[in-house]
Amino acid sequence: MPIVLAALDASPTATGVLRTAVAVGELLDAPVTAIHVREGSIDVPAAVAAEQRVPLRILELPVEAALLAAISDPNACAGVFGARLAPAAAPPIGHIALRVLERTTKPIVVVPPGSTTGRRLRRLLVPLEGTEASARAVTKSLTPLLRAGVELVALHVFTPATVPRGLDRPARDLSCLGDEFVARFLPEAARIGLRTGPVVARVAEAVAEIDADLIVLSWGQDTSPGRARVIWDVLGSATVPVLLLPVRPAAVEIGTERRVSPGRS
Repeated sequence: MPIVLAALDASPTATGVLRTAVAVGELLDAPVTAIHVREGSIDVPAAVAAEQRVPLRILELPVEAALLAAISDPNACAGVFGARLAPAAAPPIGHIALRVLERTTKPIVVVPPGSTTGRRLRRLLVPLEGTEASARAVTKSLTPLLRAGVELVALHVFTPATVPRGLDRPARDLSCLGDEFVARFLPEAARIGLRTGPVVARVAEAVAEIDADLIVLSWGQDTSPGRARVIWDVLGSATVPVLLLPVRPAAVEIGTERRVSPGRS
């Protein structure tokens, strides 16, 4: 039976992580198991798990190997980790969680610091970057989430680097482009938001405007310098959990992925 794993530590973030995992489990119709790598007292994760009536599995050191083994189990369908307050130049997750994110093929939900509510996941904001490879990955990975009562809202943000050149009427043509893209790759979306400007700022605005419960992002699992900047910025500013859908770098040839342009079928 598929299970959702909630990685708990001994910090106050454990409550929000587990409550979010329970919400993810409801979305996936999957039970939740809390996991904790023993490095000292287990009082905090044990108390949090007992409060939510979720089983707690204690793993043994080393931390990274234990977490990777747990999330790699065929029965694990998703993992939930806590984010951290971090300087602007640093990823908003710890180095152990970062290593798991780099290497796992499973969807991972990152819970922002200070979150304790674990609100029900009924409205999902799906920013689309406009490449077919990432769009296919999002569509495939979102399929298990498309249950009754779940609303998908697509957001297409155009930056100066991604706005197609040679548009006759930019507002009309961009609207057609967004509609075409969503119709092809995310037809289940209830609506689409079309915006221009900084991606992170537009995502934050959309979360507030539609009262989103979850942000869904695809990423190539490349954390080398200069990469994944949008991912880290969204994670660092998000007020709701962020679901990261891994897209293996081998699946996307840099510079060759085809973008949809107006009028292309």
